[in-house]
Amino acid sequence: MTAGASLAIALAALSGCASDRRGTGDSPVANHKGDNAPADVTNFPDHYANIATKCVAGAPGYRAFVTTRDAAPVILPDPGCKG
Repeated sequence: MTAGASLAIALAALSGCASDRRGTGDSPVANHKGDNAPADVTNFPDHYANIATKCVAGAPGYRAFVTTRDAAPVILPDPGCKG
């Protein structure tokens, strides 16, 4: 539980780092390592935030949820995420 909370805080702190001039691109990844697989996206009607989710790379048992609104990612336990 502590690892999940720490990971959530770290992701929230880093979520403001964007790599393009509009500020909407991905944050840079050291040595270009990481999970580049696409996220599962749920599209909602206009005026509602879409949701993207995927297992957290390097943190087995946790899933990240993000939206298209200004909100920090949410990390929740998910036994289906094998890491």
